[in-house]
Amino acid sequence: MNPAAIGVLWCLAFVALEAIQYVFFGGVFQRISSFLFGFLAFGTTTLAIVGWLVVKAPEQLRRAFRNPGPLIGANVMAMASWCAYLTAVQLIEPAVAYTISSGVMPLTAFAAYCVGTPEGEPMRNRIEALGNFILLCAIVYLSVVTVTGWSGFVRGGIEVALAGTFLAIFEGALFTVMLIYCQRMDRGGVGPAAVFSLRFPLYIVVAGGMAAAGFDQKVDLSNTEIATIVAIGIALTVPPLYALQRAVSLISTLTIGALTALGPFIIFGLQLVEGRVDYAPATLAGLALYSMGAMLAAFGAVKAAGPRTPP
Repeated sequence: MNPAAIGVLWCLAFVALEAIQYVFFGGVFQRISSFLFGFLAFGTTTLAIVGWLVVKAPEQLRRAFRNPGPLIGANVMAMASWCAYLTAVQLIEPAVAYTISSGVMPLTAFAAYCVGTPEGEPMRNRIEALGNFILLCAIVYLSVVTVTGWSGFVRGGIEVALAGTFLAIFEGALFTVMLIYCQRMDRGGVGPAAVFSLRFPLYIVVAGGMAAAGFDQKVDLSNTEIATIVAIGIALTVPPLYALQRAVSLISTLTIGALTALGPFIIFGLQLVEGRVDYAPATLAGLALYSMGAMLAAFGAVKAAGPRTPP
């Protein structure tokens, strides 16, 4: 099999696993506290990776702590974004939460560019600008669909719909800012494993405190049930990141952008199979609008990054 085909398979694996993650979290957080889950899942993962780094690559940790600004920033943003994500996905339709959050990310990168942040991204041509404008339209449309009750699921009334929508928006913006801090850590010589693990300690502390206080407490579960849920959650959190990294090394950004635009539709289908979320044509129309914008933006970005033809 040629490298391009392997890259496509890795990207499809990423899209599928991330879609399953959203649907799984949306359903399981109706039964277990998202803070208890986050404390156990990310606490276990972070402890394992940091322990490995202490033995195998202690210099990575020293570099991170020698430049605490980006480390602190990444922790604050990761804490806020994960709290927003794990709450939003249980309040509104998972496909809507995913799509709004994903659409906000490139818009946040453009906003960062407008205020002079070096890691911000400008609109490099009209195609990319049009794609991102369509993303904005999709975000507004899906927000209206959710608040007006046309989506497939809201765990409550209009107040819950508003809260879930705003949390999805905030999650996308906060996650983008977190990536900016992670880029700064990377430029400081901190490796990917260290960057990944060191951005979670503050979230683990906050999530553990919220869980201990009984916040977001649901039904009582046995220790075996909790351990099973956490194990599945870890399996759905780490492998997608690995699959995406493999895909990035084998295929173009345009191909990745086009394939990841399928994510909302996979989530939409999975949540119908799960049965907790009703079929909503209005949601499906919003996902189609988002995918159109995502593919246009990806095409524009790749066209801008490609080699210029001589005059």
